Amino acid sequence: MNINKMKNFVQAYWEFLLISIGLSLLVVCSLNHIFFWDTVQLGAKHATFFYENDLAISFLPNNIDSGHIPTFGYLLAVLWTIFGKSLWISHLFILPFALGIAWQLQLLVLHFFQRKYLIWVLIIIFLDTTLLSQISLVSPDVPLLFFFLLAINSIVKRSKWRIAFAFSCLFLISLRGMILTVPLFLFEVIWFWNKQENAKNRLVQLIKTGIPYLPAAFIFLVFSYYHFLQKGWIGYHENSPWAVFFEKVSFQGMIKNTFIFGWRIIDFGRLFVWLVGVITLVVVGVSQLRKSTQFKQLLLLFGLIVSFLAIPAIIYTDLKGHRYFMPVYITFSLLVLFVLLELNNSTRWKRAGVSILIVGLISGSFWVYPKSVAQGWDSTLAHLPYYSLRQSMVNYMDKNKIDKESIGFDFPGAYSQKYLDLSENTWSFPEVDFVNQEYILYSNVVNEFTDNELTELETKWEVVHEESYLTVQLILYRKK
Repeated sequence: MNINKMKNFVQAYWEFLLISIGLSLLVVCSLNHIFFWDTVQLGAKHATFFYENDLAISFLPNNIDSGHIPTFGYLLAVLWTIFGKSLWISHLFILPFALGIAWQLQLLVLHFFQRKYLIWVLIIIFLDTTLLSQISLVSPDVPLLFFFLLAINSIVKRSKWRIAFAFSCLFLISLRGMILTVPLFLFEVIWFWNKQENAKNRLVQLIKTGIPYLPAAFIFLVFSYYHFLQKGWIGYHENSPWAVFFEKVSFQGMIKNTFIFGWRIIDFGRLFVWLVGVITLVVVGVSQLRKSTQFKQLLLLFGLIVSFLAIPAIIYTDLKGHRYFMPVYITFSLLVLFVLLELNNSTRWKRAGVSILIVGLISGSFWVYPKSVAQGWDSTLAHLPYYSLRQSMVNYMDKNKIDKESIGFDFPGAYSQKYLDLSENTWSFPEVDFVNQEYILYSNVVNEFTDNELTELETKWEVVHEESYLTVQLILYRKK
């Protein structure tokens, strides 16, 4: 590429390059971070199984089988086989998908927005601390989000083969990828439905629309068939470690889950997106919204996505992780920003709204709740001090000859070290037992402690050592 072509490329895609540099720095700064939260199960354990079995294609053991196609873990094991089993290889695996998200978002934004607003839309979307936190982890939700955005762009561009590819990949990643297929298919059907056609022609149109989705359905049916033949179950089984998550709740439980779902979508600074959205709707007025075809398109997309992702979150016991709803965060942000930047004629409110969004979303990385309130630490950059603090605490234990395998700790720390740092070490902190353990390691990153247990720690146990920085705290307690 000559100098002029390089200049033209930079001028045309400088927003993408800027965001890509930021995402690359985030991944590079995370290269030595151990596996954290659900990535231990969905990344390290799945990949270790395939790696230790010479990449043999087989179903996972029941104790780590999440019920979906373990493509993410298998690809990670392939990379370990080629380049070596290490944390930095694992994190670099995420980078192409993170850059892919930036690229697909740029294409999607340019479809709805004027070019002059592109950089502000990208910055605001990528300031979401849940998105950034997942990119800093070895998380399957990053490729899932990439293929989700690819699917939307493919639908908007009416590219049949890309639709087939994107949805096939969504099915290969997780059950949530399969769930997202339904609202996106309905979005395509509703938006591009030709109301002038007669009933017969509309039926033909519906069939033609559904054809690109058939490869994904074929993948699901084949996997489910052979999985059921070998395991006798699909999705989860009654002895599964996470079977309790799929238990249906009562009506009162559904009401509670609805409030929790609402909390999730305004948590970690996203409250400001909703506030700016409400104010902007008042400023713009309903009549102007009705005139905008693109607003209706974004509203339809958001409405379908939030409705279908809300269903399992509300009716089941615990399918409400922040990371599950990243498609909701992104589509709603696009909707609000479209109204703010494209339909709003007040330059003063555009500047004020963008400023509020930037400051509010940055603040989201520092939202930490009281000890008694559980929060999604894998979905906020507030968890970042945990890695160095945990290592400092381990060093203190080793220096003072305190047996680590006798110290009670809970999720996300009670895993074998081989799954956390990919080393040959097999020691692990056992789960907390107040009766039989002399030492207990507390961290506000652990959501397992009850109010009574926290009170007991503070009154009947003494502090041996403490490590804390900014948003994270680790305290080693010894029974008095």
